[in-house]
Amino acid sequence: MSYPSFRSRRRQPLSSLVAGFVVFLVVAGGLVALAVRYGLPSTSNDHGGVTATASPSSESVRPGARTAREAAERFVQAWERGDYRAMYALLSSAARERIDERSFVARYEGIAGEMGQLSIRITLGEPLPGTLRFPIHVVRESSRVGTLEEENAIPIVREGDGYWVDWTPSLIVADLGDGRLQWIPTVPQRGRILDWKGRPLAELGLVNKVGVVPGQIQDEQQLLERLSQLLNLPQETIRQRYAHGQSDWFMPIATLPDPIDPALLEQLAGVPGVVVRQWPERVYPLGPAAAHVTGYLSEVSADELPELAREGYETGDRIGRTGIEAWAEQFLRGRRGGRLVIVGPDGRERRVLAEVPAEPAADVVTTIDADLQRAAFEALGDRVGSVVAIDPRSGAVRALVSSPSFDPNRFILGLRSEEWQALNDEERRPLLDRATQVSYPTGSTFKVVTMAAGMEYLGLDAQSAFDCPPTFTLPGSPVVWRDWNPQGQGRLSLHNALVQSCNTVFFQIGAQLDERDPNLLPQMARGFGFGSETGLPEVPESPGLVPDPNWKLRERGDYWARGDAVNLSIGQGFFLATPLQLADAYAAVANGGTLWRPYLVDRVVAIDGTERVRSEPRQRGTLPVSAEHIAAIRAALRDVVARPNGTAYPAFQGFALPVAGKTGTAESGQETPHAWFVAIAPADDPQLVLVVMVEHGGEGSRVAAPIARQILEAAVRVGFFG
Repeated sequence: MSYPSFRSRRRQPLSSLVAGFVVFLVVAGGLVALAVRYGLPSTSNDHGGVTATASPSSESVRPGARTAREAAERFVQAWERGDYRAMYALLSSAARERIDERSFVARYEGIAGEMGQLSIRITLGEPLPGTLRFPIHVVRESSRVGTLEEENAIPIVREGDGYWVDWTPSLIVADLGDGRLQWIPTVPQRGRILDWKGRPLAELGLVNKVGVVPGQIQDEQQLLERLSQLLNLPQETIRQRYAHGQSDWFMPIATLPDPIDPALLEQLAGVPGVVVRQWPERVYPLGPAAAHVTGYLSEVSADELPELAREGYETGDRIGRTGIEAWAEQFLRGRRGGRLVIVGPDGRERRVLAEVPAEPAADVVTTIDADLQRAAFEALGDRVGSVVAIDPRSGAVRALVSSPSFDPNRFILGLRSEEWQALNDEERRPLLDRATQVSYPTGSTFKVVTMAAGMEYLGLDAQSAFDCPPTFTLPGSPVVWRDWNPQGQGRLSLHNALVQSCNTVFFQIGAQLDERDPNLLPQMARGFGFGSETGLPEVPESPGLVPDPNWKLRERGDYWARGDAVNLSIGQGFFLATPLQLADAYAAVANGGTLWRPYLVDRVVAIDGTERVRSEPRQRGTLPVSAEHIAAIRAALRDVVARPNGTAYPAFQGFALPVAGKTGTAESGQETPHAWFVAIAPADDPQLVLVVMVEHGGEGSRVAAPIARQILEAAVRVGFFG
């Protein structure tokens, strides 16, 4: 075990003490020299020595500006870059006694925030004759009032060897004094979203605010327990929402839709301290039925605010996130106005700095028919899929439904945690618009494209005869393609091949087209609008996919095979399309060949009735098919529904309105296929093209076609077809 050693102290000789004192004087002198050279203040210590210090915190050692102009320039530079602490360091002793640094910084930040200040530029002038007051021209850019200019002056005083800013609050804003800056906003009511007949899809309506008046509480524990039970909220959350309210304040706890359940209202009214008030709020009368059309609102986030503040948004403002709410945000929100004033301690206005008028919002009139939209939503039910309805005469979208959906009202009322989790469910994805953003194989609904290509490129006509065997093979290939009927369907004309949806006939046509030119069938598909976005302006969409030899080599690193054309002939293989694209293609068949750009907004109308936007039908192409061949396709589509051998005949038997259409059953990669049906109504005077798509729904004739009939029956009941 070892221990530290200790040495005994010995008396130092006198010569050593003298030498040490000399060294101390030399070092102290060096420090003084450094202090003089680098501008550090020097102070004498209690023993007569001199010590250098660089501490800026001591009031007696603050380095002042060497000239009055330098003090003013440094103050302006710090102000322009928003460095309020650096500004405070330039204040005179008297000014610093009047306000501490924290309050100084808070005052500048608070006023900049109240102004909505985005930037500030300050021009420093020459001092007024015989004074140390430097005039400044201040230009602020504000999100609330635009450009704000004023003249002011920076007073400078001399203290000791330096110059300082003799600050007062009126240096922030002229004439501020002991007052405060206040923004008094005028907020325009958000514009309405209407259907094509003027019925509201989104408007200002009433909701019910459930609140607590703290001074009226008799039994707090009972109140917390009852509200927690009735509103499905944790007791602590409820307590926090009224904890900081004064005794007579109404403190909102939850928002409920209107009308409120009478039984719930009675129970709430029976709890002392609980009050229910009606409140104006954004409401969506159709709720989830039109959610993917209207979209929804949510508050501007803290991350978005710095950028959106330049457009006049403020904390707590809502902004359109999807659908028409997002597309028409600039029209629907209007622009808030208001007055920027100086208010004295007594609450009276002293001076108006700026005043801007509010810009009223505009209403958006959509192409949607509320009755048809509701009927489509109800007919689809809880199935996963979508419905699209288009006017083939213009491209106007009359209904657009996606399921599962969401209720845009919940974003206004407040989302519960389980609702938020449901919105973010990666499997169901209710915020996704399946009508425009998801592309699928379309199955037999694609056969009109193959029929058109056969007539245009192979010289076929409606009466061209084919065998419809139960299977189809290519020479040298082990792959077997099958018809939906395991017995086959005998000898068929091309007309009846479409009516009865014989797969093997279209396999033959696809192989013949490919033998002549592998690009013929892909080329015809693009002529029908597939493989590119339709151009619908108001919501995002997928372009889908039309495969061809170049695509396959580029994307898959493999050569095109005849089997790829066989698959494409019935809308399978690599081919993908959205329900909107399919509706647009069939609308072109229905109207004689014009491929429209679909649209959801008919017009935007200002409060005075003037139209700020007017949509007109816009052609984006023409089917590369002769009028004679289009007529032949339409005749076959009519018989799909009208003749006993048609695949949709059972679904529409006894329906008075003449309908044309096409069933589709598409392989989905799972055991159950996708179900499709396209309807054209009335068949002899097309006013509506309707597409029903059910993911993994089964056979189109058994699942999608009956849904389409249900929607068309509702359309007839409400007098949709004039």
